[in-house]
Amino acid sequence: MNQERIGKFIAECRKNKNMTQSELAKILGVTDRAISNWENGRRLPDPSLMLDLCSSLEITLNELFAGEYIKEKDMIKESEKNILNIFNLILDKNKRFKTTCFIFTIIISFFLILIGKQVLVSVGYAINDNLRYTQIYDSELEGIKGDVNTKYFEEINIDFEIGANKYGIAVFKDPEKAYKRLKKDYAKGIKLIQKEYKLPPLTNFTFDLYSTYGWQVTTGTEEEQKEARFVSGFFDIYENSFNERSLR
Repeated sequence: MNQERIGKFIAECRKNKNMTQSELAKILGVTDRAISNWENGRRLPDPSLMLDLCSSLEITLNELFAGEYIKEKDMIKESEKNILNIFNLILDKNKRFKTTCFIFTIIISFFLILIGKQVLVSVGYAINDNLRYTQIYDSELEGIKGDVNTKYFEEINIDFEIGANKYGIAVFKDPEKAYKRLKKDYAKGIKLIQKEYKLPPLTNFTFDLYSTYGWQVTTGTEEEQKEARFVSGFFDIYENSFNERSLR
């Protein structure tokens, strides 16, 4: 595990999101100096902050440990490499890492290797290839289910373009792009839902909570409430790309 490489990767991801060190520090509840120490390779983030850091930068733990973006097909190989790096650190008595950090990273790395994509799909973390967009969504066509106003979403942003999967269920043509657009343009609504209902940060593990509570917000400005309601409507469609219960 290359501490300097991880630091440079954190800095790169932060800059890609047009975020200052101060802004990232505020989100994570740490000092600007802590962020600087991470990015300069002098320190690693505390294990208790790693999940929130990854969520804020929209990367995985595996990518954080590798210090680079990882293609899905390389996930297993990189997980194995991370495990070997961790064991090497343990054996090197000159390296001083907290025991909790070792345990945490080892468990996560093994978890990534063992669960496989199918389990990731079942918990809503990876898109189910079986449910991807394959045809035009038109409620008047045979085999198309529901009556989604696709024009409404597409007029807001082309990234929200909707089609249908092979089962006739409405899905975003590019779910990954749609999700990134939502987090960028509807940050106020997302923040309102999280604050009012004390939810964990928005990820593919937690989006179902935001889908449920977005409709129910009562605080915030009118604009924030409108964004929150859109977030719920968005995830009603977004989840169709992940779990097959939408087929029932």
